[in-house]
Amino acid sequence: MMLRRVVSAVISLLAAACAPEPTTPATTDLSGKWAANAHLYTLADIRLNMVQEARGIVSGGWTAKGDGGGGGCKPLVPCDAFGNLIGRNTIAKVEIELLGAGKFEGALVEPGRLRGVLIVEASFDTITFVRAAQ
Repeated sequence: MMLRRVVSAVISLLAAACAPEPTTPATTDLSGKWAANAHLYTLADIRLNMVQEARGIVSGGWTAKGDGGGGGCKPLVPCDAFGNLIGRNTIAKVEIELLGAGKFEGALVEPGRLRGVLIVEASFDTITFVRAAQ
């Protein structure tokens, strides 16, 4: 009985050791257009246009309606904010830097839904992006 438990524990440990690293690129593809119907900080109607390259590298651009003071808008001057994005899609999480605006950290919770947080300086708030087109 004890031998069976030891063998079972060893097999479990070996199986866990064979699991992929959390930084392994995900098999899912984030390429396409994504949109968030949210107003966070000084940005609203945030849209991502992404291309996923080999090894989970994501690049592209982002746009949003800016209230002013963020995303390249002058302070207190509303504008159409925009910038580049770069990130990674791994089996553990999705990290996307919206250059000039903030950073998204989250996960692909469904094939067409990214859920996580938008981090701007020392603050963060929850956000969900929905795939608008491939």
